[in-house]
Amino acid sequence: MVSVLLSLPYIANVAHGGPTGQYLKVSPTNVTVSEGQSARLTCSVGNRAGTCQWTRDGFALGTERSLPEFARYRLDGASDDVCDLLIDPVVPLDEGQYQCQVSGQRGVASISSPSVKLSVNCEPGKPYIVQAKEGDKVEVEAGEEVELHCQSQGGRPPAEVQWWDGEGNRLVSDLQEFATKMEDKKTWLTVSILKLNPVKPMLVKCTVFNDAFPEPKESEPIQIIFKGQVAAEIRKFTENETFELNCEEGLKPEDKKYKWIINGNEVAGETENSLKIVRINDSYDNSNIRCTSEDRNGEKEVLRIFRLIYTLSKTVVIKQNMPVVSEVQTYHKKKKNKKKLKTVQNDQKRKIVFTCVAEEEMKSEPKYVWIKGKLEKTVTAETESNQKFKCNVVNGGYDKIKQMAHNMKGMSRKIKRFTKTLNHITNLIEET
Repeated sequence: MVSVLLSLPYIANVAHGGPTGQYLKVSPTNVTVSEGQSARLTCSVGNRAGTCQWTRDGFALGTERSLPEFARYRLDGASDDVCDLLIDPVVPLDEGQYQCQVSGQRGVASISSPSVKLSVNCEPGKPYIVQAKEGDKVEVEAGEEVELHCQSQGGRPPAEVQWWDGEGNRLVSDLQEFATKMEDKKTWLTVSILKLNPVKPMLVKCTVFNDAFPEPKESEPIQIIFKGQVAAEIRKFTENETFELNCEEGLKPEDKKYKWIINGNEVAGETENSLKIVRINDSYDNSNIRCTSEDRNGEKEVLRIFRLIYTLSKTVVIKQNMPVVSEVQTYHKKKKNKKKLKTVQNDQKRKIVFTCVAEEEMKSEPKYVWIKGKLEKTVTAETESNQKFKCNVVNGGYDKIKQMAHNMKGMSRKIKRFTKTLNHITNLIEET
């Protein structure tokens, strides 16, 4: 239960002759940190006779070092005169006014520090283009103006939005940007409006960043095409997978010849309905692939256009072995009906799998930070470029994967036996 503690009077050092009671040696100062980092509010008390505690916005946090009501808070000090407050990790709700207080004793007055502010910078959320919710393309008439809205929420300070075309050129004409405080009153929603008159089909995306988190986050692209034209289809791929594209669904018509063109260069010898790329790599990122056909009369037609986007796998499985040692007490009766206590150590290990699903694409492999304490439903991780994301936690995942592996082995054995039986029947038929 959180209680309210009234602010105690601040007792300054005695100007002449030195302090006569407990006094503040080091007062806390304003602190600004980024979400996910740790924050330390310093407070040192000379001649300390009472008990330390901190308040946040006037509410007492408690006097125990572990502060059980606040899992991420603890009182931390290397000596008796240190009353530092450590918060790890920091979240936006931690922002507020903090005060260090020390209770008094008989003949010793209570003291309290001036209030200081903890400010929390937050990374902007992944941006998205509102019009892309209806699909990945916008179809317009030639010369028609297009209006696109890019949104990002959760940033502090407010995010800055930039617009880009598919060739990496920044779009700077006719822009408007608005920032509004969100309901939590801690972070901001940023909206940018782009108006443009495209002269050709194009790909558009937006990025966001702020002063505290300069690494930009990128939205999913949206295509602007003219009515009657073939729209490019976005196809995502990961490293070393076998990637296949189909020009037309179904069987290849006999009276057509296909051509595949990658970034303006025809792929020699590829005339089939499908194009297969074995062990594709990031060199194909942002490539443009066209499939065309030519009938008997020499009429050419662009059937499909693909744009390839490289991305890392979004699902990462981490296995953590957690040893569980328990004492099992058993009683063994002897002839004289005496009982002997035996302690057996159970060294079995319980295995837990956390399946982390990122909410956005990552350009580099993530690293993980494990936090001791209560297991939350989500775990935060970040890439080498400090790009953070959240992971969903699946408890008991190891047992599920183990069972799936066991089932697959059983299916594999059955398939081998079935294949052997089929081969035997086939040989008998051929002999007859």
